Amino acid sequence: MSQSLRVKFREITGERLIAETLEGKPVMICCTDLQQQELEGLIIRLQPGALFNLLNITENVSGILEAEFLVLEPDYLVDISALAECFRLYGHHPLNYSLSRIQPIENTAPLLLGNTANFFIDELVHEEETAPVDYFSVLKKLFKNSPFEFTACEELKDSRSETEFFASCQKHFQHIRQVVSQLFPKAGIDREKVVLEPSFISNALGVQGRLDLMLCDFSAFVELKSGKGTEDFRTGGQFLHSSINHYTQMILYLAVLEFNLDLQADDIRSYLLYSKYPVLSKERHSRRHLQEAITLRNAIVALEYDIQRRNNAGHTRKILDDIRSGILNTSGLTGTFFDRYLQPSIDRFHSAFSLLSEEEQTYWMRLYTFVVKELWLSKVGEREYEGIAKASNLWNVSFEDKIIAGEILYDLQMTDNQAASENHTVTLKIPEYTDLYLPNFRPGDAVVLYERNSEADTVNNHQVFKGSIERLKSESVTIRLRYRQKNTAVWKDGVLYALEHDYMDSTYTGMFRALYAFLEANQDRRDLLLCRRMPETFPEQEGLDSDDDVLRSVRKAMAARDCFMLVGPPGTGKTSLALKQLVEACLRENKTNILLLSYTNRAVDEICKALLSVSEYLPFIRIGSELNCAPEYRSHLLEHCLESCSRRNEVQYVIEHCRIFVGTVASVWNKPGLFHLKRFDMAIVDEATQLLEPHLLGILCAKTSSGANAVSRFVLIGDHKQLPAVILQSKEESRVEEPVLQQTGLSDLSNSLFERLYRKYREAGIDAAFDRLSKQGRMHPLISSFPSRYFYEGKLECAGLPHQNESSLLFPGVTDDFSSRVSACRLVFLNIERLEKEYADKTNPEEAALVVRICREFYDRSVILGQSFDPQTIGIITPFRNQIALIRKKLQETGIEAFSSIVIDTVERFQGSQKDCIIYSFCVSTSRQLAALPNTMEENGIRIDRKLNVVLTRARKQLFIVGNASLLSENPIYRELIGHIRKEGVFVDSF
Repeated sequence: MSQSLRVKFREITGERLIAETLEGKPVMICCTDLQQQELEGLIIRLQPGALFNLLNITENVSGILEAEFLVLEPDYLVDISALAECFRLYGHHPLNYSLSRIQPIENTAPLLLGNTANFFIDELVHEEETAPVDYFSVLKKLFKNSPFEFTACEELKDSRSETEFFASCQKHFQHIRQVVSQLFPKAGIDREKVVLEPSFISNALGVQGRLDLMLCDFSAFVELKSGKGTEDFRTGGQFLHSSINHYTQMILYLAVLEFNLDLQADDIRSYLLYSKYPVLSKERHSRRHLQEAITLRNAIVALEYDIQRRNNAGHTRKILDDIRSGILNTSGLTGTFFDRYLQPSIDRFHSAFSLLSEEEQTYWMRLYTFVVKELWLSKVGEREYEGIAKASNLWNVSFEDKIIAGEILYDLQMTDNQAASENHTVTLKIPEYTDLYLPNFRPGDAVVLYERNSEADTVNNHQVFKGSIERLKSESVTIRLRYRQKNTAVWKDGVLYALEHDYMDSTYTGMFRALYAFLEANQDRRDLLLCRRMPETFPEQEGLDSDDDVLRSVRKAMAARDCFMLVGPPGTGKTSLALKQLVEACLRENKTNILLLSYTNRAVDEICKALLSVSEYLPFIRIGSELNCAPEYRSHLLEHCLESCSRRNEVQYVIEHCRIFVGTVASVWNKPGLFHLKRFDMAIVDEATQLLEPHLLGILCAKTSSGANAVSRFVLIGDHKQLPAVILQSKEESRVEEPVLQQTGLSDLSNSLFERLYRKYREAGIDAAFDRLSKQGRMHPLISSFPSRYFYEGKLECAGLPHQNESSLLFPGVTDDFSSRVSACRLVFLNIERLEKEYADKTNPEEAALVVRICREFYDRSVILGQSFDPQTIGIITPFRNQIALIRKKLQETGIEAFSSIVIDTVERFQGSQKDCIIYSFCVSTSRQLAALPNTMEENGIRIDRKLNVVLTRARKQLFIVGNASLLSENPIYRELIGHIRKEGVFVDSF
């Protein structure tokens, strides 16, 4: 029998677990007393079909199995640090995990000290004898890297606390230097072999984590702790032994190395470095304590499993009601320390929750349940979501299936290693794959890199390097690593690597913390968000009834005391006109601070473009990373704006005197300290219909240090008839059944806060709280006519710009019938024959060939006219990433270099963009695919396909649609579209 086995749970009878393998073979597992006790605690939450990993299996003569460890739902990876922190001084409990992830991350001095100590060890481990580092130079370097974090720390504003903090920093620096120079050699830790911050994924144990320091031969590792161990206060607070949470973290990392790399735990030397003392404590492995850690992990996962399965706010409330000190204090800890410090921290959630109204409590629990289920589906869900990589795909999908799906780059060879540089990048050569292989990767994708020299090599038996794709060409890929790797020993000569998509749950972490912000928000803001009070306006201003809809909307927004909803149909200038003019209006109010937000970095780039159109010298600060920012706006990034600052008061001056801050909602919410340094009079959220309620709650409910709303008023800009946020739950699962919530307008959690408030204000007739733009300056009338008539009640008017008034697109030198139609027609449907079979990889070669042919016609036309071909005038949209890859491959095969710059993307990624010419490949081969394609909503009895609306409204001058008309006509909206094109455009049936 193999060392591990994955089984499906059936039932528990006495001391035996009855299960079956994934192939359906029945198995019986004899449980130890400890395992039996654990399973009895889990049984109320489990359903038949729940998965277990059985580790270190033995089989007796009767065929009954025994396993050293049982791991529940191993695809649900739990972070090792978060799991270890559930072992508290007052005991351990699975609800410690639930509590810690909703609590706000506060930029405290101890947290800052921990990050400082980690920076110190990075510098000192790689210190050169000829260039020794000193404390003050390292501290200056650290401040250059994190000026905002030092400035936003509230505790450092007190002079006494500041003095103590930096004295502590210096002490930790000296201690770490002593450990590295003296204790490391005694422990046999060779600095030449040190790898900093190595990452591991362990599907066997259902955990993942990142160590602080490890030897590249895996013979030893060190975890650095800047806090306290268990101290002997009888001897003046000297180190006695490691704290239980630190020890748990250490043994979990030992277990990962054991089960991932097939190493013996007793052969690995593990140390806890306490820089406070200093102590390098060698720790012994304990199987009993590892069992306790896995048992607690299973209990945590069982809670998540239960909450998402039942999907009921009332049930969730019964579970979370136990987050109280009386229940979590399983050790029965008493005394002044517990009463004064620990108990208030535990009970803070329950105390705040109990003060909410019944409506607020129901709202909070329904949102919490929703986020838990989204997180579960993103990790282990069995459904297929185009363009969304589940974490479990890394190990549950075969290499062959990854190739079919284009989800792996393999046999990569390192050609340029800059991992030790400030940018910490590596470049790898991509081999020539077979014609059938179509990799689905894009710049900006989060990825994992690992050694893969044989089919047996996976993310589960190697160290992984996490990062993002910085540049991608057909022959090479450049990855910016998340952490610098100064030691070249980690990169071996002659090694091949593989690259796969990474999974990050930081979005969900942010949503959990946002819920806590709502919990402690000011009552007036909670009342506004739940529509218990309607928004108010300032005394009326002139021009509120202007015929210029942009001017009218801006003036109405400026008159709003609380909030304002601006509906901006496609091409009406939501960003380029309305947002820009709203910023200008705010700037005229001399003391106004503005926060500009959007969902995607691409949209934030557009906001930056609009700001610089006001003035190329307009000062603003962008929150975010360099990799996700267009090069022309990187000088405005926070890190660049603060790079000349050498003191905290200088940082504070820059932040206080800059009136405009820009960023994605996620990046701004990840810097909550911003709201301690600055209060915003106005927040303007573009693309608001792509943001779920939990996305926005954190910022809208944030408070300043004085307790005031950090955002005084807000304007949400969007269009609920375009694509909403992508969620993983079905309509049935996201539907809101509670009457008390339906009264607030909340009927479906897949809808945005924008949509709920807009509908509520419109129903209540509060005209001052919303407006709609109606003049679009993007599309030619022949292109806009269908979406205007069918989606916008005929109210989407043309602004009459020059390209909208052009009557003809005829060009000289065109003789071929196909060429003439491509050259001269505004709106074209190109009909192809229905495929005899559905391609498993969601591709349609005939459509791809036709798309390339259209592009070739544009290129040839430019040659005939003696003009340079501009690939940026063409955009190609298709629903599936594999079709994107196929089209790109066929474009490359033409040998026309300019084709490599044509943008090809999914509908979701194209929202907010425009091109002179749009080519849409439906890539639908079966009725089943057709049924899954639309994203529909209903308003005033009219059914609207939001995805189709986005497709049809991206083109300025020409729109080409490629698909099978007879199959598409099974959908009533597509049937209407095809009929419209037959009448108003050109329907091409043969080529």
